[in-house]
Amino acid sequence: MKSLSKFIALSVLAFTCFPVLATGQTVPGSKVEFYVGADLGHRQDMQKYEFLIHVNPAVKWHFGDGWTVNAQAILPVFNQFGAYYKYPRLGVADISKELQLGNHHIKASAGIFSAQRFGLDVKWMLPVCEWFALEAQLGLTGFYEMTSSWLFSPVDRVTGLLSARFYIPKKNTEIRLSGGRYNYGDYGARLEWLIHFKNFCSVSVFAQVGSHYGTGTNALVRDGEPSYKGIPAGGGAKLIFMLPLQQRNSAKKVVFRPASNFRLTYDVRADAFGMKTYATDPEENEREGNFEKASWGFNQKEK
Repeated sequence: MKSLSKFIALSVLAFTCFPVLATGQTVPGSKVEFYVGADLGHRQDMQKYEFLIHVNPAVKWHFGDGWTVNAQAILPVFNQFGAYYKYPRLGVADISKELQLGNHHIKASAGIFSAQRFGLDVKWMLPVCEWFALEAQLGLTGFYEMTSSWLFSPVDRVTGLLSARFYIPKKNTEIRLSGGRYNYGDYGARLEWLIHFKNFCSVSVFAQVGSHYGTGTNALVRDGEPSYKGIPAGGGAKLIFMLPLQQRNSAKKVVFRPASNFRLTYDVRADAFGMKTYATDPEENEREGNFEKASWGFNQKEK
């Protein structure tokens, strides 16, 4: 009951803006964006090819001083990823605050996140110089399901990631090394190589290696055993298409547009649930980063 109470409190906090959206009223400096995106997933899991297509209508309300409310629905079109993915469901419903303290960028979020997580999240970024930056993320979340049944776990899962980012300006190339604790309590590290193309897209390839899941009550297990007994290593590629910035930087108070980016991911791994993370913003992507106010790397060129 305690976790359900927390869930209700966070949901009320995230949805306090909905009456304002319904009446079309805004406050000074505010902006409401309605947009529709899509997810196209493709993965190879133990020699099996699987595909997924979703349409994702969403709304984003900026109401001044770094505050933002996000809400997103997920509508399945084609699914081979499993029974859960066939249901229409809530993708994200949260409220966040972004601020800058000197050269430090901080973003705190509360509510319902992607990947069936809900709770609290804090992100941090420090641009050290033109070619090097540090990032970290810390979350305290629980698991939820709101499809065929309603289920809410205790909000007691601590996750955290630390990333080092290296940018090569002349080549518009970025190298990222990250690692930490992921959604299911497993640990891992990832090395990713990204190439950014101006006003068009970003392409990346990555390799990763992770730990076993535990066998406790919060672990992902099958018949009492970890879901995969080998070393959960894998890799893949990403293709991120971007909507031109001039179409998103409208001065209008109410904007209707496509989603800022479209992602195609090819993922080869031994375990489909290893090294999973969540997003607090439906439009989070590797090209633009997690902070609207931060200007570093290729993101500095576009802004």
